[in-house]
Parts: sequence; C-alpha cells; structure tokens
Amino acid sequence: MKLLMIHVWNEKERAYRGRFSSLLSYPSLTLAAIYSLIPQGVFSKIDVIDENSQKVNYDKEKYDLVMLSFETSSSATAYRHCAEFKKRGAYTVCGGYHATALPDEAAAHCDTVIIGPAEISIPSFIKDFVKGTPQKFYKNYDICATDFTIPARDKITKRKKLAIPAVVADRGCNNCCKYCSMRTMWKSNPRPVESVVEEIKALKSKQVIFYDPNFFGKREYALELMQALKPLKILWASNATADFGYDHELMQAAYESGCRGVLIGLESLNSQSLTGAAKRFRTPDKYEEIIKNIHSHNISVNGCFVLGFDHDTEEELLALPERVDKLGLDMCRFAVLTPYPGTKQYEEYERAGRLLTKDWSRYNQNNAVFRPTNMTPERLNEIYRQVWKESYTWKRVLRRTFSSPWRKKPYIFILLGANIGFKFLGIDKRN
Repeated sequence: MKLLMIHVWNEKERAYRGRFSSLLSYPSLTLAAIYSLIPQGVFSKIDVIDENSQKVNYDKEKYDLVMLSFETSSSATAYRHCAEFKKRGAYTVCGGYHATALPDEAAAHCDTVIIGPAEISIPSFIKDFVKGTPQKFYKNYDICATDFTIPARDKITKRKKLAIPAVVADRGCNNCCKYCSMRTMWKSNPRPVESVVEEIKALKSKQVIFYDPNFFGKREYALELMQALKPLKILWASNATADFGYDHELMQAAYESGCRGVLIGLESLNSQSLTGAAKRFRTPDKYEEIIKNIHSHNISVNGCFVLGFDHDTEEELLALPERVDKLGLDMCRFAVLTPYPGTKQYEEYERAGRLLTKDWSRYNQNNAVFRPTNMTPERLNEIYRQVWKESYTWKRVLRRTFSSPWRKKPYIFILLGANIGFKFLGIDKRN
C-alpha cells in the first residue's frame, strides 16, 4: 500500500512563497509529527507534500491512502484534494484545526476525520484501516506527554524555510483569549525536560525555535527546562505573554540559557479591546516598560497586533506605526481579527449575525470576514494594509534594526533579514 500525507496550503496565499520566504518561514512540524506516528512495515511507500513549497499532482502516483492536515483558510483546497483523490480510488483522511472545529463539515468531504491530537488516533486508525474496518471519526485527547514521538524531520522538505529547527516542549496554553483556536486543539501538557533536551541534542544545531504558544506559561517548568538548556550553549526564541516582562528572574534565566528573542501577542493598545478579547494582561500603557525590561536582559521583542476589535477606532489603528515606534519593538506583525470556527469569538459573532461570509479561504487574518463596530469591513482592510506598509518603510526597518539589543554581529543580520522579510511580505497582494 502507498500513503500520501499533505499539509494543505491555501492556494491564494502566495506571499510566503516569494523570494524572501526563507527569511521568515520556519519549518512546520505537522507532517514530521504525523510521519512519526505511522507504524512501520504497513506501507511500501510514504510520500509527503508541504504545499507551502511543493505542489500536489493527482496523477503522479496512485495512492491507497491520502491524509490531509489543514487550517481553516486552506479547507476548500483540502476538500478539492479529497474529491480528486477519491476519484482515483484513494481513501481520504482529514485532520488539523479546521477538521477538529467542524468535524461534520470535514466528514462530508472525506472518509475519516481525526479530531484533535493525533498521537493515539492515527495509530488506531491505521490499525483499523489495515483490517478493513476504519471508523468515520477518531477522537482522543487523553495523551501523556511522555508518549510524544520525536518528529521525523528528515522526511520533510526544507525548501523555502529558515534553517532553524523547531521544537515543542508544551504545545498547549492555559490562557483563554476569545479569538485563539489553540484550546480547540491542544491542552497544556509539558513534556519531560529530559526528553526535550535529548531531542535538541540530536538536532546538532546551535539555534532552535520553540513553537510553544506560551513557553513561560508554567513558570517552574520553564525554569527547570532553561537550566537544562544552559550546557547545550544554543540560541533560541519562543512565544511569551506580556507579563514575562515583569519577571526578572525568568528573563535572566532565559538569557543565560540562550534566549535571544520572544514573540509577544500585545494585540492592542486599547485596554477595552484587551478586556473584550479576554486577554489576561490588559494594561497596554505598561507595554513600553515591559519591552524595556526585556531589552535590559538583551532579549529582542517581536510584538503582534490584531486589528478590528469592537473598541478599535480608525484613528487609533492608523496611529499604530508611530505608537509602535515609541514602544521600541524590534519587529512587529499585524493581523485582522479573524473569528475562527471553534473559538468563542466565532460563536459570539455567529449568534449576533456579524459574520459576513463562510468562504473559509478568506479566514486568513488578512481580510475582515465580520462586521466591525466602528468602521466598515472594507475600511478595516484598507487600514490594515496601510499600517503594514507604514510600519515597514526603510526608515523604520533600519531604525528598529540598529537600535535593537541584537544590533551586534551576527544577530543584526538575522534581525535585518527578518524585518526585510516582513517588508516584502506582499500584504497588499493577499486576498
């Protein structure tokens, strides 16, 4: 039997496939993690396709089984793949965030749906598939972190990706932000420190990116892990929450263990917007102090902002580039508020009749798919693109780069490259 695994990519999202892709695209662990769950000896051939840099060819090979993982914006593409492969006699399986949030919808297009984590469900499905008794749905969240497999990175393409391996210590988050789909898929479940360290050693890389949604969320665990990272003498970056910037012990431990950058979801400079989104940290007037504190430990900060909360005004959003300058961020990212299926935000907007479309391809954080309170959807889209453009003028790119804690060699080249990557992200060309 032959197996094909696809990480589906929205075909309209071309921006990340440009000449600067490798400056800001980290390798996905999705296919590598799924590959590691496939029992040995079952398939004579296993092919993998990451549509971010590869193309699907329906007739290149005849597959017995096709497994697809996808997010909301790529669901239409995934469903088309299912239809085409089913025409050619393949059994199709869907999984990932969107299939977990809307399993009945996914089930209308494929033969089996994997809901939630795959560690138990995929081996169970493969066993049933071989016996000829596959079920329609598989769902099992009762996973022990000690049983997590090491991703099969050697089986996955590295084309158009940064040459920095990704690792996950705890893939869940205890925060309850209304717009976040993380809790739909994962729960906080830290791996044993020893397991994480051994995985990093095996990578033989001096740089690592942690994909943990909140690396420092479980403080004592983070301190234990960082202590164990010290002897490895690696450099790493991770996600964090704003309150990280008030914990000097944690910041110093992070720096000493090799942390040189954190990405923080600041989201808004309006406290009412933060409250409405159920953010735990709701005092944006403290952001500048927080960033200075993090910088004092020689750690850079990439600040992320979401546009379109109910308390956002046109004037406030248009002022973002200048206000971001004053915060002293090393990088910044912006997204349009997107109510993904499975989130509280989606449920609220659907009940209120505020969703404009269920064309999932537009749920890509670059388009208003709901009716904002203080502006039209079209105006929100215009402001979003204007904010990106103004935040990444050459003047601002160079100012951020040469005023950063990373302005010394060789870090300055990494920071400059990332800022240039964001400058040419192609936001104005995205649908």
